[in-house]
Amino acid sequence: MKKLIFSISLIIINVNLELYAFNNNFYNENKEGYFYYKDEIIEEEKVKDNKIIKKDISITVSEYSKTEEMMKMSFEDDKERELRKKREDNFMANIPFHKLDEMSTEEIKRLLDITRNISTGRPNKEFVKKYAAVQKFWVDKSENFAKSWSVANLENPDELLYNDIGWTSRDRVNLKKKKVKEDKKFFKKIKSRAGYIVIIEDKSDTGLLQDTKLLYEKVKSQTGLDYLIYDYYEVSETLKRQLKIKLETLPENILLYVNNKNKKIYKRVVQGFSASTKIVNNTKFIFENAILEKDKNPEDRIKKGKK
Repeated sequence: MKKLIFSISLIIINVNLELYAFNNNFYNENKEGYFYYKDEIIEEEKVKDNKIIKKDISITVSEYSKTEEMMKMSFEDDKERELRKKREDNFMANIPFHKLDEMSTEEIKRLLDITRNISTGRPNKEFVKKYAAVQKFWVDKSENFAKSWSVANLENPDELLYNDIGWTSRDRVNLKKKKVKEDKKFFKKIKSRAGYIVIIEDKSDTGLLQDTKLLYEKVKSQTGLDYLIYDYYEVSETLKRQLKIKLETLPENILLYVNNKNKKIYKRVVQGFSASTKIVNNTKFIFENAILEKDKNPEDRIKKGKK
C-alpha cells in the first residue's frame, strides 16, 4: 500500500513539473505559436535607414571640402617621378611622324594633348619643337578641309546646306558686305519708329557728355536712328516704371520702339560703356528676339522661315 502511494506521488510530482515547464515556456515564448510571424523586413529597413543616414553624411562631408581631399592626395615620390619622365622621354622620342596621315582624328587629337602637356610641363627645345610639328600638321589638315569646302561650294553650292559660311578671306569679306547690306535694310525699315534713350550719370560732366555724343553719332551714322541723352536726375518716375529696369550701372543704352498702336516698347541694348558695333548688333538682336511679334508693326515682323 505504501509503495502504491509513493508511486502515485512520484507520478503527480512529475506531471506537475512537466506542466510547470510547459506553462513557463508558453508564457515566455507565447509568440512562437502557429500564427506568429517575425517581420524580418523591419530589421532590414532599420539597417537600410542607418545606411542611408551614413550615406547622406558622407555626401555632406565630400561636398564640404574638395580642396581638403585634393590636399590629401599624395604627390609623386622621386622613384615615381623618374619613371614618369622616362615614359615621357620614350613617348616623345617615338612619335610616328611618318604615319600621321594614317592616324584617325581621335588619335591626332590625343597626340596633340599629350605632346602639349609634356612640353608645357617640361618645356625644353626638343619637346616644344615636336609639339609644334604635331600642331602644324593639324593646322594643315584644317586648311586642306577649308580649301576642299570652298572648291565644293564653288562647284555645287546648292548641294551644301550652309553655302554662306565663309572659309577664305574673300568669303569673309563677302559675308561682311552681306551683313552690312542686311543691317542697312533693317534699320531703314524701323528708322521712323525707333530710337535710343541714353541715360548717363551727370550731364554737367562735359567729358562724359562729349564722349557719349561722339559714340552715338557713330551709331547714328550706321543705323540712322536718333538718340536722346538724359541725366540720371532728369529721368521721371513715370519713365523709370516704363523702362522696367533698375538704373544702377550707367550709362544705360535703351532702344525705344513705337508701334502703329502708339505703344512704346523699351528694351535695354547695352548696360555700361560699350563700342558702337556692339550697340548696333545688339539692337538688331534685341528687336528680333526680345520684342514680341504681335507688338511689332506688320511690316516689321519676321517672315516665317526667315530671320
